[in-house]
Amino acid sequence: MVNDIKHIVNFSGGKDSTAMLIRMLEENMQVDEIIFCKVMATQSIGAELPEMYEYINRIDNYIQGKYNKKITVITQEKCFEDYFYTKKTRGKRKGQIYGFPAILSSWCNTRLKVNILKKYLNTKGNYISYIGIAADEPKRLKRLKENECSMLEKWNMTEKDCLEFLKERNLDNPLYKNHKRLGCWFCPKQNIKTLEILKNEYPELWEKLLQWQRDSPFPFRINTTVYDLDKRFTKE
Repeated sequence: MVNDIKHIVNFSGGKDSTAMLIRMLEENMQVDEIIFCKVMATQSIGAELPEMYEYINRIDNYIQGKYNKKITVITQEKCFEDYFYTKKTRGKRKGQIYGFPAILSSWCNTRLKVNILKKYLNTKGNYISYIGIAADEPKRLKRLKENECSMLEKWNMTEKDCLEFLKERNLDNPLYKNHKRLGCWFCPKQNIKTLEILKNEYPELWEKLLQWQRDSPFPFRINTTVYDLDKRFTKE
């Protein structure tokens, strides 16, 4: 039966998933659960910038007060640092720690988020997973599976539309003032500007990145270490 299908929204705190969630609630669409996968950098430090967690709490309070819905936070025991220091058990680099993930074949997203979400969703039986992918992201939209859906595509909402939608409701994420993309503060795929912001505005997190570089058998980015970036930003 159709009613047996659970409608689950994947919420990240980014503009796209937030705009999709708020509009779905505004249009009284069926939303059975809203899930946020909380990744940890270390056992005590989150993978997102502190302002992200403040924003997620703000959205949670908003939807609880207006729609009687709450965000379910999914976590796992292992953090990025646990995997970072895990030693390889086979191959040419047996006994060597994983260190920083390679940009082209990173292990972090699968181990820290994809696998935990998949395991959680597998307990839900039949479900539709709503993922916030904007209408102007055709490559990502093509990768959606049969039971995955982006309402943004159906509404023809672009990334810019999502930002405007949230601003009109005073629900925009303040991190977008200085960041084009949001995600893990230790992600090697982020642009240089956000890495410079990390060094200047979040010195404790930058120190942790420097520590990992000291221990990692690989550079943070292709042919670029955190030390290289540190010198560059200090000079600038």
